[in-house]
Amino acid sequence: MRKLVGILAIITVAIFSTNVAASSQFEPEPAPKSGPTVSGVWQLSCLSEYQDIVSTMNPDWIPDQLKNGFEVMETTQEVRLGGSPTVPWLTIYNNDLKPIYHAVGFNSRSDVLWQLVLDQNTPTNFAPKLYEIEPYTGVRAVDLPDADFTFVEYEAKWCTNCKLVQGAMAEFIASHPNLKINHVQIEADTAKMQKKKYTSQTCPVTT
Repeated sequence: MRKLVGILAIITVAIFSTNVAASSQFEPEPAPKSGPTVSGVWQLSCLSEYQDIVSTMNPDWIPDQLKNGFEVMETTQEVRLGGSPTVPWLTIYNNDLKPIYHAVGFNSRSDVLWQLVLDQNTPTNFAPKLYEIEPYTGVRAVDLPDADFTFVEYEAKWCTNCKLVQGAMAEFIASHPNLKINHVQIEADTAKMQKKKYTSQTCPVTT
């Protein structure tokens, strides 16, 4: 009888162990989490410079439903900051730190567009140079690790679409383990900017 009980106990433990092992194989993998490589904050005294960076965006890249807060100048076709500016923005730089993409907003196919941009790796004039944003955000090129591509994300804490971009970016980076990708996050709280008075403020510029 004792032998029978012992055999049953061994079989039960073996079945339990097998079930645990099998169930662990089918557990969904946790969603990838990726913190920024480098962070910065856009100084609120730098509104005019902020407007200049926005104006480099190609109007053709901004969907109509995302143009709230922007106006397109009739003469130059530049995009200018309006009364309720929109984040997120994303700028992508290649390993030479040349911009290859600069756009506003998020959609469910952003990862496909990013893949196309990385595959083409073609510098564009419709994007800010990295050194242009250094004085206003504290983000310095020399502080960035060497990488194949650098994603510079402009966000605000209240911005729902910014969180969607961050999640999609984490998945995109995780799905490209063969690429070294920097994630630079810049807080650009445009709502705060609109409430400030800039008449007596200047933006410090480092040389």
